[in-house]
Amino acid sequence: MSCAESRSPAPSHRFRFSLLAAWISIAVGLLAATCAGAQSQQIPEALNDSSRTIPSAPRVTSPTNPSSPANTSAARVASAPVPPQKRWTLHLQGGLFAPIDVNATSPTVGLRFGRLWLPHLQGGFLTGVTFRRKNLEQEVGSLPGLKPQLVLARLDGKLVPMMAFLQVNLTEKRFLVPYAGIAAGYEWLTATANDYRTQQKITSTYSNWAWESWGGFGMRLEKNLRFDAEIFWNGAKLERDVTDSSGITLIEAADMNGVGARVGLDILF
Repeated sequence: MSCAESRSPAPSHRFRFSLLAAWISIAVGLLAATCAGAQSQQIPEALNDSSRTIPSAPRVTSPTNPSSPANTSAARVASAPVPPQKRWTLHLQGGLFAPIDVNATSPTVGLRFGRLWLPHLQGGFLTGVTFRRKNLEQEVGSLPGLKPQLVLARLDGKLVPMMAFLQVNLTEKRFLVPYAGIAAGYEWLTATANDYRTQQKITSTYSNWAWESWGGFGMRLEKNLRFDAEIFWNGAKLERDVTDSSGITLIEAADMNGVGARVGLDILF
């Protein structure tokens, strides 16, 4: 009897353990269902938030290949020498000119305005004016001292060229710059004669094609300023038509071939 009574409690313990396991299973199921519902509510809210603010993805650039043809051509363009910038030049000059037939010097002033097309080559146009005055005089014997002259007639001449030119500077790196140039174009000579004895005034104009050449040395004063000294030759035979008393038209010519010297400033800007 004692043994039977000691084994009787075993079924009650098994029942209790079975009941506890059932309750734990039910609690775990309820907790799992609750968590699933909460996650199902959070997903639409996350979708709505993402539709409102979508962060932009960073742009990923693939590394360039330095040996590719595109990069090689770009490197060649970058390393290519930059062509020299075209700049303007202004040469202001003055000097003396002596026609061969006249055998007398006349003052001359002028300018050359052009552009530097290459490091040693410039081109443009030139102009100027050469003055010439000749008097017909008579001695005044009644006045002592300096022997003044009485002007009976006066001839004033102005020689004006208008030409296109090319000039070559033989160097651009030294203190002294040798250069040479040539020009061609048209030339005018205006002569005005005043006869004070008869109060007559006659104006004549001669014109024709002409050319000019020069050579000299320039001395650099600074990077864009140079002092030049040159000799030049003017080649021209200017003409005009005249009609005599019988109505025949003739050609009257004035020889303007001659040599001269001048100095000036060459300005680069």
